[in-house]
Amino acid sequence: MGGPWQLRFVPVADVPVQTVVQAAYDALRLVDDQMSTYRPDSDLMRLNAAPTDSWVTVPPDLMSVVAEGLRIGELSGQRFNIGIGDTVNGWGFGPLPTPVQLPTAKAYGRVPILLHPTRPAISKTSAVTLDLCGLAKGFAVDQAARAVSALGVGNFMIEAAGEIYAQGRRGDGSAWQIGFELPVPGKRILDGGAIVDRMAVATSGNYRNIRHIENMDWGHTIDPTKGTPVTGPLLSVTVAHHRCMTADALATALLVMGAEAAPAFANLHGLKSRMMIKVENGILEVCSDAFVGWQRSVCP
Repeated sequence: MGGPWQLRFVPVADVPVQTVVQAAYDALRLVDDQMSTYRPDSDLMRLNAAPTDSWVTVPPDLMSVVAEGLRIGELSGQRFNIGIGDTVNGWGFGPLPTPVQLPTAKAYGRVPILLHPTRPAISKTSAVTLDLCGLAKGFAVDQAARAVSALGVGNFMIEAAGEIYAQGRRGDGSAWQIGFELPVPGKRILDGGAIVDRMAVATSGNYRNIRHIENMDWGHTIDPTKGTPVTGPLLSVTVAHHRCMTADALATALLVMGAEAAPAFANLHGLKSRMMIKVENGILEVCSDAFVGWQRSVCP
């Protein structure tokens, strides 16, 4: 999935360490096989290449991720949209890193696809290129966590490309604590953290994956309501949720909403979110009420 992954866990009796590692890796790899936009043979790319108005059978997991992407799209007023693959590629943030010509800006509405009501199949009602990068990595972490738990491992932390799920305790009995970075390009500066137990944490930001195009720096997150990369003072958003897939998508949606709308949306929907906003004299941290309450409940 284009990034490193790690698994830390407290071993259990009669389960070899390598068995646990392999289970997590296999779960991550299966999601990559199904949902990668960088692999022309993935199930997602097979769907993208299919003609319109035809039912394409897909793996049940892919169906579930697409359904969640559509749900978050509706919830967020299409600030999260899985149908923006052409624009992502056009700006050079997809499999082809250098844009030949920047795409024409356009607003995206509802994704033109249908989900079959009784079987795992999807039909495109008009031409569209689906991109699940906004939640597939989170889903992969969820799947790896399920695979590890199924082996009887109850104390672990798994991270893939920045998306994290943790439960239980570390080997020394202390809590899993996830560090937060300041959204500063080219540097890794820790700025606080959160105690995590049976919870996923995902962060979206525009300070790492950057393209220099036409004498300007552009972040990789596309605003589906405009068809251009996100700009503005909201630099990063972290969301905690019991599902990493959902945290992943919501973090992206909030980043697109911007510094004014995102905090209000997070509080309205009870989201556990932490936002870093650029202000005149530095960076302002804004946490939702649910995030503050969550950390008060888990901190000793």
